[in-house]
Amino acid sequence: MGESGRPGGGRKRGRRDRRREPPDSPGAPASATPAGLTPPDGQETFPAPMRLAPSSEPGRPSEPPLAVTTELPAHAADEVGLSAEARLCVLQEMMGEAFFALDAHGRVRELNTHAAALLGVSAEQVRGQEPWLAQPELSGTVLHERLMTALTTREGGRFLAELPSRTWLEVTVRVVGDETWVLATDITQRQHAENEVARTEERFRQLGERFQVALDSAQMAVWETNLVTGQVFRSEAHDRLYGYAQPQAEWTHEKFLASIHPEDRAEVEAQVAALFTRHVDAYTSTFRTCWPDGSWHWLTSRATVIRDATGNVAVVRGAILDITALKETEAALQQAVRTRDDFLSMASHELRTPLTSLRLQLQLLRRLGASTPGATLGSDKVAGKLDNTERQLRRLGALVDNLLDVSRIQTGKLDFQFADGDLAGVVSDVVSRFAEEARLAGVRLDSHVDAPAPCRFDRLRMEQVVSNLLTNAFRYGTGKPVKVSLTHAPDRTRLVVQDSGPGIPAADRDRVFERFTQGDNAQRRGGLGLGLHIVRQIIDAHGGRVHVEEAPGGGAAFVVDLPR
Repeated sequence: MGESGRPGGGRKRGRRDRRREPPDSPGAPASATPAGLTPPDGQETFPAPMRLAPSSEPGRPSEPPLAVTTELPAHAADEVGLSAEARLCVLQEMMGEAFFALDAHGRVRELNTHAAALLGVSAEQVRGQEPWLAQPELSGTVLHERLMTALTTREGGRFLAELPSRTWLEVTVRVVGDETWVLATDITQRQHAENEVARTEERFRQLGERFQVALDSAQMAVWETNLVTGQVFRSEAHDRLYGYAQPQAEWTHEKFLASIHPEDRAEVEAQVAALFTRHVDAYTSTFRTCWPDGSWHWLTSRATVIRDATGNVAVVRGAILDITALKETEAALQQAVRTRDDFLSMASHELRTPLTSLRLQLQLLRRLGASTPGATLGSDKVAGKLDNTERQLRRLGALVDNLLDVSRIQTGKLDFQFADGDLAGVVSDVVSRFAEEARLAGVRLDSHVDAPAPCRFDRLRMEQVVSNLLTNAFRYGTGKPVKVSLTHAPDRTRLVVQDSGPGIPAADRDRVFERFTQGDNAQRRGGLGLGLHIVRQIIDAHGGRVHVEEAPGGGAAFVVDLPR
């Protein structure tokens, strides 16, 4: 054997001066343990099994002292001279594992060199003692607890234990007669490798979770199709992007194409086909997909290709992103641009109309003064021209006020001055001011006002509400009668302005209060599409409600409810 085979390290060679007796010498008692084996010259000595020293406890039989050395034959042919006990000792020392035997009281009866090294004590220190007494650092460890359990229950087992030296052991315990045999294998390197694998797996798991969170947050998914193996990989969010709450059992190219909007399908098919016919290595496609609930959503997909040595497509992988919100924002921005352009066109027209009329009235006055130098300002012709001028100035002022109010509404600076008052007087004053405008528009204006109508309101803003509602009724009433009514109840005051025009479809009755919106079913009569929007903002600030409903006999009725 090599030098490592001998416990304690060194090897004794050629000690011919020691007395040797054959193990089967007639002078030796049959029950006695031989003091040593006597090999021929040139043979090596080897320690005998390490046994407990004779007990010194009273009343306990003493065991005869055991020989401390045996001798190992130098040649295999001489192994026949070894006793069974010596052979067991040789086997224990040849083992790569640590071995020790405990008696019924947990004291070490035998151990090999590996066991002494693992326990961190010499064989002489631990022999005849409990291991955790010879090495106090072992107390309370898993090894200590499990061995005590085995000694108590007399049952073997297998477990892992870490020593204070950070050495990991795989321990096998077996009960043999009145002894407990312990076989321990140093698995520190394996345990460290397993721990590193576990840590690596945990890191990858965390990375995977973070990646999945990032994909979910971005409404994104990844996929891969292996054309060689036929395997298809999809991340968790993939099927959700196509409207499926739960992952589908399978996902095929045909199923993908079937979900695409008919107007987008041909282009997507052409892009996929180009991967195989024109050696395209990447593509990006944007398309609409139909969800199971019938709704359409926008997706954009970018794919790359991996080819084999012959240039054929082997793997196609890509990422899909839900851009529905982006497309909706894009559409809203486009609509906002169109609305802006329409508004600028309407505003320029509406502002130019009263200015043109004012210019015309001034020209007429100038001609009148030139043709009739003696005409006074009180003459009917001059008064008529001045009245027209005043109406156009009011119209121009109303347009400018509406533009300024919309700007104040957007910035939250639309101011109010609330006070208790009689709303009936406000409505009557505005209706009387619109009498001439109604006559010129060919509209019969009827009003029914229950007076008094006490409530808390901003007078100027409520005049603006009535004016905007009447202007809207004249514009869309197509020359038919307009009715204004003001009634009050114990808990509210109700103002109704009713025209006899074509009415407003139920689907558009809330939309007409949005900015720059006009009825699609009425003849265009001018305006900026701001009047009703301002009305709603003012009424909301008063804690009231405004809505439109179908008027009796046709037309639209705008109803304003204010708290008393």
